[in-house]
Amino acid sequence: MSQLPEISRPSGPSTPSESESVTHPKEARRVAMACAVGTTIEFYDFGLYGLLSGTVFGPLFFPSGNAIASQLGALATFAVGFVARPVGGVVAGHFGDRFGRKRTLVVTFVVMGTATTLMGVLPTTDRIGVLAPIALVLLRLIQGMAAGAEWGGALLMAVEHAPSHKRGLYGSAPVLGTLMGAVLGQSVVLACFEISPSGFTSWGWRAAFGASLVLVVVGVVIRTRLAESPLFEAAVRRDPPRVPLAALLRDHTSAVGRGIALFSAPAVLAYMMTTYALSYGTTELHYDLDTLLIAFLSITPVSLAGLYAASVLGDRWGRRRTVIVAGCLQIVVALSFFPLFEDGSVALVVLALGLASVANFTLAGPAATVLAEQFPAQVRYTGVGLSYGIAYVIGGLGPVAATSLYAATGTTTWTGAAMAVLAALAIAAMLLTPRTAPATTALQETP
Repeated sequence: MSQLPEISRPSGPSTPSESESVTHPKEARRVAMACAVGTTIEFYDFGLYGLLSGTVFGPLFFPSGNAIASQLGALATFAVGFVARPVGGVVAGHFGDRFGRKRTLVVTFVVMGTATTLMGVLPTTDRIGVLAPIALVLLRLIQGMAAGAEWGGALLMAVEHAPSHKRGLYGSAPVLGTLMGAVLGQSVVLACFEISPSGFTSWGWRAAFGASLVLVVVGVVIRTRLAESPLFEAAVRRDPPRVPLAALLRDHTSAVGRGIALFSAPAVLAYMMTTYALSYGTTELHYDLDTLLIAFLSITPVSLAGLYAASVLGDRWGRRRTVIVAGCLQIVVALSFFPLFEDGSVALVVLALGLASVANFTLAGPAATVLAEQFPAQVRYTGVGLSYGIAYVIGGLGPVAATSLYAATGTTTWTGAAMAVLAALAIAAMLLTPRTAPATTALQETP
């Protein structure tokens, strides 16, 4: 099987059968950039609902006399998209492992764009009654399946094209895409809100969803121009698995478990500092929506710096050590996030969000490549999609769980403690990941 062993440091060339020259360095960079751009567009679509769940979708689609009940309805629908993620990962993994990564990714774009555009024209509950939230849930399910299919495929395209000594950096491309998708979504929502604060809940939010149609066309054009993964061409086409999921569950269940534990911590933290922070901050702490959005946007430079530094450090210092240090940082941030966020000072809100974002991306960046390295090429798409998808089910349920805990206890202390436990589990997963010999190439054949 074609395996991707962890890189600790670059080495000299090896046999021609293992050559990393299957992709020219310039082409590998282009693929990584295209994966980042594509994932940005895809997660702009997926993230819009999270941004607007508490402020727009709750009142319009789940009207209630109780603000927390309305908020829970919107956040539960938000979580539905995450429940569909592993399903999308497995379905896309089946086709991606059998017939190619590239074609599968093009399909995910069309599916995501269609669902997001339809959300933007969906009538609200006061017009069509109970059909409105039902339709919203169905569209969110479709979004979730597309998101589960997208991320793993983009990761594999970037990693499988990458030279061995830059696999961590290039493998961070889809993580960068999720960050920039969130930034793009926040920017568009803020612009729509500033243009007409009074009209935002009637038409402004719909404009943000309508922009998806243009972005998806751009994404499809980008994806269709990419070359197929060389690892798929070399290894999978000559020995395609009949049922990748069956082979994965038979031979690689421990790797799936480690992948889930590794990504649950950044998944939960990501949606605590975005979806839940927006909802909790505006409804319970009475922060202005535009203030929080500006705070989110202001931390983008430190988020980018943390992601880049951790990804490069993983290639040079080793991903195991980098992930463990990042996990320790995330424990500290988990316990301090809400005390800072709840202080009432805008400066401390920005500090809380900045620390959380750095902790999140310094862990997720190198962990993405670690996840891809766990599986052989024949089941890699399925393995990554299933592990990542289940981890983000946990992440998507985070805001719902946090809202319920707050309603029951009146404090966010237990939510912070739970996030710290998940970070500790990520460290444990990394410690349990088998060490592999330093790779000399992007491809290594193992029995």
